[in-house]
Amino acid sequence: MSTRAKGSARPLVLAIATVIVVAAGCSSESEPAPVCTQAVDARTCALSYAPSFKEIFERTLKPSCGLGGAACHTARGRQGGLVFEEEEEAYRGLLDGRARPGDPSCSLVLVRVAATDPAVRMPPGRSLGDEEQCAIARWIADGAKR
Repeated sequence: MSTRAKGSARPLVLAIATVIVVAAGCSSESEPAPVCTQAVDARTCALSYAPSFKEIFERTLKPSCGLGGAACHTARGRQGGLVFEEEEEAYRGLLDGRARPGDPSCSLVLVRVAATDPAVRMPPGRSLGDEEQCAIARWIADGAKR
């Protein structure tokens, strides 16, 4: 017989589970899926320059993230293992799990540049313009070709 007062809480056994919500089509057995974004629609967004990797590198990645003594993605900074000072190295770094050819909404690079949360958004301190985000989205949607 219990000595507990009527209405007192009973001990509960709680199961703790980690739930990962992943958008359809974003998972892969070889790598964890990023949280996907629909912030940039590669089919309808407005471009201000050709969505080739060369243009994206020269007009967006290198000047926004790879220049200056304190830049995060210089050879010295190398944040996240990415360096945006040299085009070929930048391309290889993005195709190493950060850009999913054909799938911009689940590509980590686009998720980060399109984020509204300042703790997630890249580059820190400012957002890339809509046209810059569009060029990255379209490049990825078109297969992230060199």
